[in-house]
Amino acid sequence: MKFLIENMTCGSCVRHITSGVQALDPAATVEADVPARTITVHTVADRQQVEKAIADEGYVTSPI
Repeated sequence: MKFLIENMTCGSCVRHITSGVQALDPAATVEADVPARTITVHTVADRQQVEKAIADEGYVTSPI
């Protein structure tokens, strides 16, 4: 699943987002494109769970 994250501006943001997603699913992977402010998440969790995990880290997601 792919998301636009407007307030993702640096590598630290990516680490926080990855940490939140992996707290939900330790086997999840997050591929980030910081300049484009997008991430691709590979996980067994559903979209709502991933959105909540990212929101809990302080980031707003928009599905792509």
